[in-house]
Amino acid sequence: MRSSQPRRYRLVDQHGQPHLELDEHFDSIEEAWSFATRWWQQQQPADDPDAQIGHGLEVSTESGGWRTLRHPQG
Repeated sequence: MRSSQPRRYRLVDQHGQPHLELDEHFDSIEEAWSFATRWWQQQQPADDPDAQIGHGLEVSTESGGWRTLRHPQG
């Protein structure tokens, strides 16, 4: 039996905690990662455009918890 709850996605910081500045829920992986990428690009100094994004991604579970899809990179 499938859950009636849609999956939600959220961004986490380098410690795997909900990101303080990007604490929103998204409808898709692509939406969440695009949002994080745009934010990250605005934060980066112009002399380091290739720095890796330091965020991870989680998906909601049927039990109400969160499961890591992408671990933070640093």
